[in-house]
Amino acid sequence: MATEFTLEQLAYIDSNIDEHVFLEACPGSGKTEVVAAKVAKEIDSWVKFPGGIAALSFSNSATNELTNRVIKYLQKRGIQYPHFIGTFDSFIFKNLVSPLSTELTGYRGENRDASLRIIEPDAALWFKTKYGIAGQGKILAHHYGFDSINESLVFNTGSSLRDRKLKSAKLKDWEFNDLLEAKKKLLSGGFATYRDIQGLAVQALSDEDCSEYVELLAKRYPIIIIDECQDLSDEQLFILKKLSDLGVKLHFIGDLHQAIYSFRDVDPIKVKHFVQENKFLQLQLTRNFRSCQNIIDLCSQLTGRKSITGNVSWFDPRCLVVQYQNCPTEVTEILSDKCADYSNSVLVSRGHSLIRKFQSSITEPKHLEKLALSVLLFEPSDFNKLKQSLKYFSEFLRYHLKKEVYKPNSFNCPEFIESNLQWRKFLHDALDYLVANGAQNLDSKWPEWTKNIKMLVRSLPEQHFCTDSIRCVMAPLDKVNLSSPTGSKQNTVSSTLGAKKANLSVFKSTTIHGAKGETHDATIVISSASGGNDSNWKSWLKEPDSEAARFAYVASSRPRHLLIWVVKTLTAIETTQLRSKGFTII
Repeated sequence: MATEFTLEQLAYIDSNIDEHVFLEACPGSGKTEVVAAKVAKEIDSWVKFPGGIAALSFSNSATNELTNRVIKYLQKRGIQYPHFIGTFDSFIFKNLVSPLSTELTGYRGENRDASLRIIEPDAALWFKTKYGIAGQGKILAHHYGFDSINESLVFNTGSSLRDRKLKSAKLKDWEFNDLLEAKKKLLSGGFATYRDIQGLAVQALSDEDCSEYVELLAKRYPIIIIDECQDLSDEQLFILKKLSDLGVKLHFIGDLHQAIYSFRDVDPIKVKHFVQENKFLQLQLTRNFRSCQNIIDLCSQLTGRKSITGNVSWFDPRCLVVQYQNCPTEVTEILSDKCADYSNSVLVSRGHSLIRKFQSSITEPKHLEKLALSVLLFEPSDFNKLKQSLKYFSEFLRYHLKKEVYKPNSFNCPEFIESNLQWRKFLHDALDYLVANGAQNLDSKWPEWTKNIKMLVRSLPEQHFCTDSIRCVMAPLDKVNLSSPTGSKQNTVSSTLGAKKANLSVFKSTTIHGAKGETHDATIVISSASGGNDSNWKSWLKEPDSEAARFAYVASSRPRHLLIWVVKTLTAIETTQLRSKGFTII
């Protein structure tokens, strides 16, 4: 192999596939490259046909990255039978649930195809409970799931308040049975959510009638490699335990200090116990090729992860704290100055609300303001800004098209349009057209800008990028009427939005969940003003074993050269506390 690996990396690449292995990999350790080299090496010397390797992760982007790197080592031969690289969900769906779908759900299918159709919570299906549940009305069957390991219900109705009420309610037996019957009808109709698929997998592994098939599956994939193992849930650990009991060897790769998905029932302590109880060989990657030692030493203060070696230590400060009085946007100029020498500076926060303060002063934009924000944020080179731009634009279109059925999680794609990808491409091309024709001239006064944008929006159905199926949906735009916001006649669009394009262009932005796995030159971590929540820096430092500390660890371990925490004005005691961690206070 052309790549030069460290002794720690080689220890895993050359490890035995006939035993369980846990590779604890610190941030910036080249983990994905090492996993790819391991998978390629085993494929090159594979003798366990017709069994194969399954290398699994938890997102399509991570899977695609791993696949590309494996192919590089295989010299573009491709990953062929009998091996599998994909997400954990796709693996159990294709290899465990789908072959047993009729036995598990009673669904007979059509034309000898009994494949279940995976649906999102926003799908327009009407399988629901017979009666109202816990005073919250009838519940759609794809708006909840059963956690068979913890014997609990998980709700996803689209309303967080309704979900909390349902979760906290003590259900009567008849209510639970009503939920169970509605779910059975959904499954027997050939539909399932991803949570349902995991529950069906647990059912298959627990059902004596399925044992013969499960034994064959264990022989089909004698080794399963799990990347980002810290993200394994209770149900996924149960699935892996059942397969390991049948002889499957497991390789876990990850960093338990980067587990930040408790809302998915992910607990790194349970992963740690699984590793210990099943006697995994434990290896480590302790060389961080990403960050300077200053940043690594500070990160070690957050979760107690010690003995990580990084790049050179600098005499000048590399971990800064910048203070604001009321709003983080007050320090934009300071941040711009500190990050002037870096091309990849990224704003990171626990949630979207803090990031949006840097984009606009409007917290609840009206439909025309959403259109203005969509063109303001349209920047194809910045994924996060582009995503927010498409979201605002799709909400503007939904308001004016007045269609009844949409797919909210797919940028408000009308149900009539089958391809979500085709819809996203249209949104992108439409915004590109608007920007190319002057829509980003936001220093114009509202009447002038509105007049121009109205004609551009009316012309969208006529453009070459508008396919026939989308043109039918866009027809109402032909006569759309747009009016400037009340009282804005003398105001420019940019002044109303409260956004300075110069400031927006300096930084990319993302949430801590979105930043996981990224590398930045400079990372700016925004803390909320009020304490008592995991968006505030005080919670990050309170308990090293908490998820809040892991949030700070994930965010703060992204940069190569410069880490900045942006916090509300500090007291003398707070200043001393942060200095003791390794920060320089600005």
